Amino acid sequence: MNLLQNKTVLIIGLGLIGGSIARGLANGKHCKRILAHGKDDIALQSALIDGSIHACSTELSLLAPQADLIIICTPTLSVRGVLEQLKDLVGPDTIITDVASVKSTIVADARMFFPGSLHRFVPGHPIAGSEQSGYVSSKADLFAKRKVILTPLRENSALAVQTVMNMWQKLGADVHGMSAERHDVVLAGTSHLPHLLAFTLVNTLVDTVSQPDRAQQVFDYAAGGFADFSRIASSDPEMWRDIFMANKNATIDVLDAYVAELNKMRHKLMIGDSQGLQNDFSKAKFIRDEFIKRFRPESIKHINNNMLDTSFSEKYEAISVYPGSFLFGHYRPAADSTTTIEQITRDALSQGIVEFYGVPESVSVLTALQLLRQNNIPVLGPESGYVRIYNNAPENNENSERQDQPETIRSISLPADQFLCGLFVLGAASLRDSHIKLSGIAKAPTLPAEESSDKWILLEILAKFGFVAKWQPMPSSELFELEINSYSARSTSLNLKNLLIDENELLIVFAAAASSAGVSIISLKSDRIKALLDRLGDVATWAADICVEGDSVHIVPKELHNGSIQCSADPYVTLIALVIGQRTKAPLSLRQTGDLAGIFPGLLAELARLGFGFALLKTHSEEDL
Repeated sequence: MNLLQNKTVLIIGLGLIGGSIARGLANGKHCKRILAHGKDDIALQSALIDGSIHACSTELSLLAPQADLIIICTPTLSVRGVLEQLKDLVGPDTIITDVASVKSTIVADARMFFPGSLHRFVPGHPIAGSEQSGYVSSKADLFAKRKVILTPLRENSALAVQTVMNMWQKLGADVHGMSAERHDVVLAGTSHLPHLLAFTLVNTLVDTVSQPDRAQQVFDYAAGGFADFSRIASSDPEMWRDIFMANKNATIDVLDAYVAELNKMRHKLMIGDSQGLQNDFSKAKFIRDEFIKRFRPESIKHINNNMLDTSFSEKYEAISVYPGSFLFGHYRPAADSTTTIEQITRDALSQGIVEFYGVPESVSVLTALQLLRQNNIPVLGPESGYVRIYNNAPENNENSERQDQPETIRSISLPADQFLCGLFVLGAASLRDSHIKLSGIAKAPTLPAEESSDKWILLEILAKFGFVAKWQPMPSSELFELEINSYSARSTSLNLKNLLIDENELLIVFAAAASSAGVSIISLKSDRIKALLDRLGDVATWAADICVEGDSVHIVPKELHNGSIQCSADPYVTLIALVIGQRTKAPLSLRQTGDLAGIFPGLLAELARLGFGFALLKTHSEEDL
């Protein structure tokens, strides 16, 4: 798909980025015409001579009315002035984008100058560049295999976002999407702070290490590491001044955090904490090596004497579990990954803009979203469970060229993963005086009299064990909020043979029985009972006395002992053990915890925030996994 083939593209600012865009579009013959505007007449004439552009002018009013797509490639603080000029020069369907390193201020300016036509302004930022500047340094493949971040607005049309994404993809870039606010926070740490440090380091060394009359002395003995780190101090000072002024708040926040870490490092040096220094260095080495392995594989041969230690991986050695005091707070559990992928894949193929709430950031979901991007469908997020997808599907849209009417945005709230909801119910059962609110829950109809009905859901099964809750509908949604206000643990008998309950939810049922007050009997097909107990392994015999009689399993809670519990590298089993372990009287250790971060990213942090008692022990070896 080429959405540029019949379009005239105007590039405003023919420096390193603008010039590279022009060269890439021209080399690939991706659009009908390429125009360029700038103040540097030498750069404009050079681009004309080498064939990167078809026409140029230092007068914006001569070029802007001709353009279908305008790319603003000027310094960050000058974008505002360009937008102010463009508002009177272009029609309502001319698509406009930019390449500025700070997005929040650009978005605010766009809202000011294009209040009635925000559908066509799509902010963007290529994560590519060089310490060199100017058109003379530009090259056609600058963006090949590099990331470009789009920060599309809710008001954007699907056509506008898809057109800008398509342009970057034609230049070889890997396009991602996030909110402008999130972009500025992330870039403050990954790009802006390193530049600030590089500028400051060079000045510090000159002022403190060199002799007053020999400023260059420090460089006489500098090794390659100094050259690598300080390279970005050769970047354009004016450009970076503008970036820091535009993103000063986010940069100050991350700078303060960095200064705090430096002070910790200083303290370790003062007291001679060699092991602490080694631990910090090892952690940083791991993170840097993993980055190189994922994003710069061509450089692997330069690491560790030409071989990257691929067995070096940071994993949980163990989770030390101890009783929490009580659970308190509000949590919106994400949907399960399978449901999410099915829903997003289905709705992403429809015309228009769709936003999803409750999206997990699991490895499988991130992979599915990346596949959409590779199929020319722009995706924003996920950010805190939120994803927005733009699909123009022009072959099915007779009016795809007319976008002056705002598009309808469909909002879909994905139901919370029942397994995660069950974890919090059980946590509230284990810890008294808990007060937890869960949102995003799909509540089933009122329980029928027949236990053989297939309409039961997990939370209604837990009601048999003494769980009582207050339900309240969520505004503008078919989902509900659940307030857990009491749990009087009791034993029960359940016939689950004909219920639609999956294997992970069965783990919750076992945990409820293992936390009850007496003998609970669960009827299941015998093969499912065996599979359940085999999966639980050590956790089953640690938590309860178990007796299997045909198609029934009798479960009697045990008084929990401390020690080391193996979780069979199954993250679901690990979470079950963690929740049951909340009622232990002595700390215990969960080992072989599995890929918790890959399947439930961020969950452990949320469990800790809400009051579950545990601590993570990490290692850089594979022996415990």
